[in-house]
Amino acid sequence: MERSSSGRAFSLGLRWLAAQDAPRTAVRDWRAFLAAAEPLPEPRRLRLARLWPLLALLNGPLALTALMLWPQRSGVHLLLFLLVFVFVPLVLLAWTALSALVSGRGPWWRLLLSHHDDRVIGLWCARQALLNQGLFCIAGLAWLWLALLTRQVIFYWSTSVTAVSESVAALFGALSLGLLDVPSAAVVRAAEAGAITGWQGAVLADSHQWALWLSQVVGLWVLLPWVVLLALCQWCLAQRIARWPEHNQHLRLLFAQAREPDVRYRALQPEQPPVEPAGHDFPLVTTLAPEPGFRWRLAAAGAGGEDVTLGADDQRSDEARVRTAARRLRRWYVAGHAVPTGDLADLLHLHCASGGEPQLVVLLNEGQQDEARLDALRHTWGVFLERNRLPLTLQLLRQGGGVDA
Repeated sequence: MERSSSGRAFSLGLRWLAAQDAPRTAVRDWRAFLAAAEPLPEPRRLRLARLWPLLALLNGPLALTALMLWPQRSGVHLLLFLLVFVFVPLVLLAWTALSALVSGRGPWWRLLLSHHDDRVIGLWCARQALLNQGLFCIAGLAWLWLALLTRQVIFYWSTSVTAVSESVAALFGALSLGLLDVPSAAVVRAAEAGAITGWQGAVLADSHQWALWLSQVVGLWVLLPWVVLLALCQWCLAQRIARWPEHNQHLRLLFAQAREPDVRYRALQPEQPPVEPAGHDFPLVTTLAPEPGFRWRLAAAGAGGEDVTLGADDQRSDEARVRTAARRLRRWYVAGHAVPTGDLADLLHLHCASGGEPQLVVLLNEGQQDEARLDALRHTWGVFLERNRLPLTLQLLRQGGGVDA
């Protein structure tokens, strides 16, 4: 499947979740699994959820119109405007961000989209809620400037207490953060008187200063954080969609059923030749003169109890035993079923370095004396000696050849 947008991938995932009869197909990865949902119908609820933010384009102008008509068609009350288009949207933005990005919960209408509840669906619904909140403010500002260009608009706040008036002016200064130009004191006084005397003459032309300041405040406190949150939400959504099966058990089950096995097994034929040539034709003997030696992971038994057993303790203890008996012992007795490993090679190298001349004797049991098993043993030990660069002699001893295995 070609790289698709998060919205497209989300739609395909919802098709899998809403499918009654899922298509039976074998896929290799998650992208191919999503692409397999193309023939499935898109849920109708998803189409409605996509259009949900468009309601804000209507709610924003309606809210501003209500502010202009109430109370008593007196104009736009500045404090009410800040409450509706700054403080409430800011609280909603913070609540949506914390719910979606931290707790993984979506808005209340998430259940109207799907009965499945996971962090991907919740985050997508939260993104739609963010779009709704941002478009609400944008549509309200657009309607404000349209009204300002086509009719008389009064901006005011009304109070009879001087201290309250000064507090409101201080609030406007705090909202500006020193970055925006607050309308002058003359415009403030004119706005206060506008609710009583009406706006006459040149004073009415100052309305655009309030509209500009309000637009900048909304952009600074609401729209700027809104853009940042929306970008962060979009990035997190893409990351979660890529790991959607980890967040939804039902989707994980569907994906596991459709996924091809990563490993396929093929039976090896017994007559298949070895991958590496043995390079040695070790002799097979039936009798061997008894001689003490090192017994690699064998029971301690031998001529006069002089054998040294190795492989039962740690490697350091075995190395100490090899150094002590390196010049006295030369044979190494190893069971035919034993697997030659790196620690055995290290001990053989140590034996050579200590002045000894090790000779390997592999003890065979009854089940290892047929030709196929003998060839396999010769191959195994030949590869072991070659890889570890051990130019040693090795003999295969049949059971009953004088050494107790």
